[in-house]
Formats: sequence, structure tokens, C-alpha cells
Amino acid sequence: METIIDRDYCIRHPRKIIGLFGLDVYLGLMFNKNKSLLERLTDKYSSHGIPMPGAVGNAYKLSALFEFRVARIYERMASCFKDQPAARDLFMELHDEEMEHGRLMLVCYYTVELTPSIVFIPDVRDPDIRDSLNKLRELERKVDSLTLEEALEITNNLEQSEVNVIFGRLLNQVDSAQSKLFAEQFKGIEGHSESVPRRINELKQTGALPT
Repeated sequence: METIIDRDYCIRHPRKIIGLFGLDVYLGLMFNKNKSLLERLTDKYSSHGIPMPGAVGNAYKLSALFEFRVARIYERMASCFKDQPAARDLFMELHDEEMEHGRLMLVCYYTVELTPSIVFIPDVRDPDIRDSLNKLRELERKVDSLTLEEALEITNNLEQSEVNVIFGRLLNQVDSAQSKLFAEQFKGIEGHSESVPRRINELKQTGALPT
């Protein structure tokens, strides 16, 4: 699974993690491997954080909604193709990665600051945004009727869609130290628009997925 900041990174950089997120988060990672850093942060911020109000906050909530909805689609695909291990595992990995992306948008929602860099503020009332949400709802309704080839083609299309564009643009304009750490680390990870088609092609070449 693609992890933006994994547990090993946190253990190697205790001063940075404690300074940005608190001793409680660091100790939780040290003594319990069951949750990622982003899972711990979304738990913490949802309990004790102050979300950004207004249009800016809504933009990051909207992006999280997109990521979680795509994750749910992948989870449904994994269930539909549970008898094909390579496909099931691919879709579950993508589900986990999209969940992490959604959590990152929620971290931004609680840590974003109003600065001159905040120029991209998507709104659910925008026609293009509504159209994208409607397409995801429609896709979720028809997942059970897809062939595996159709599901793989849709997966490639999803990873090159407006959902990822919104996520990337919102992440890149955040100036808070907490979120910038993730943005900096994210630059070192191959983007889904490149990695997902490659992963699918590799599985097809090895015979794990039908060509």
C-alpha cells in the first residue's frame, strides 16, 4: 500500500513528529501498529481540533468526500471480484490508499490557514463538481454489474479524473507545517495516474489479471 508517511519514518524522526503532532500521537505509533499516522491524526483532530470554517473548510471536506467515495467504490469492486485474488488485492490496496488520501484532506481541513496561497476553492455548487459527484454516485450503483475488464478500465479513468486534480491542488496550496510535511513527502511518491496503470499492466503481464 502506498503510505505517504509510514510508521518507520515517524520512528526515525521523533522530534519532528512530536513537535508537529504531539507526544500522544508519537507514543501511539510507537506502541500500537494498528493505525496509521493519518488515522491517529483524524481521530485527534475530530475530537479536539478546530476545523476551518466557510468556503475554504468546505473545499477540503469536499475533497475528502470525493476520496472516501472512490475508496468505497474500490471496496465494492474488491468484493465483486473476491474470487480473483490479484484483482481483489489490487482493489483493496487502492481502497486503503484512497482512504489515506481522504484522511489527509481532513487533516488539511483542521490545519489549513488563510494565506495568499489559498486561491483554489472548489465548491459543491459548481456545475463541474456536481457533475463529478453524480458520476461517482452512478458508478457506485452499477459496480455489481461490471466485468473485471470494465472495472479495471474505470479504475484507470478514476485515477486520471478531476478527483485527483482537486486533491493535488488543495494539498499543494496548504501552508501549515503539519500539512506541508505530508505535501513534501507526497512529492516523492509516484502519483496514482502513473502508478495505477503500471500496476495493472504488471499484473496482466504476469498473468495474474486477464489481458
